[in-house]
Amino acid sequence: MKNILHVLAIDDHVVVLEGYHSIFKSLDTAPFNQLKFIKAIDCKSGYEVIENHKLKPFDIAVIDYSIPHYPERRLHNGVDVAMLIRKHMPQCKIIIMTMHKEMDILARVFRKINPEGFINKSDCTTDELIAGFGKVLEGEIFHSRIIMDYLKRMEKGIGLEDIDIRIILLLSKGIKNKNLEKYIPLSASAIEKRKYKMKRLLDIKGDDEELIHVARIQGYI
Repeated sequence: MKNILHVLAIDDHVVVLEGYHSIFKSLDTAPFNQLKFIKAIDCKSGYEVIENHKLKPFDIAVIDYSIPHYPERRLHNGVDVAMLIRKHMPQCKIIIMTMHKEMDILARVFRKINPEGFINKSDCTTDELIAGFGKVLEGEIFHSRIIMDYLKRMEKGIGLEDIDIRIILLLSKGIKNKNLEKYIPLSASAIEKRKYKMKRLLDIKGDDEELIHVARIQGYI
């Protein structure tokens, strides 16, 4: 008797979907001996596929965060679609793919979905992606490097406040230090103290340009 692995992949780039299909075909999917791979390209087609498979739920779903929305169903991104899967197919393993590094987006993914796999697309080679998909299929959790760095910062309590991020954003737009208090409801000395604290938290020894650079790399801006 055939034991079928049901996979759903949602991404608005067809070549990416083909790549995911190739990865699953290359994996050792035991005890499954057959692969059924379903593709969707946006929130609407994802919704329709989920609705049509409620009685034959997926075993694993790979979903891109940034896919065209479906406002009629209040589905605005991949997380909203993943929430549907959590509701209707609670045993389905979910892998979220993204190019985003912003901390608010990463936090939302964990808060709403807490996926079995969470991968930043800029993080992984094809081999690492194959290994990550394989680990999730085997029942393990897989996070790419950027996601692991984010979790480590959260564990250590290394997080910037909204006003800190506003300061960095203003600096990144070319606003001079002497003019920051025109945009931020703090005195010049209070702003300097916050900058000093930020640099200590992020282990920065250099100037404001390094602060901007590190903040961008770590997804704060």
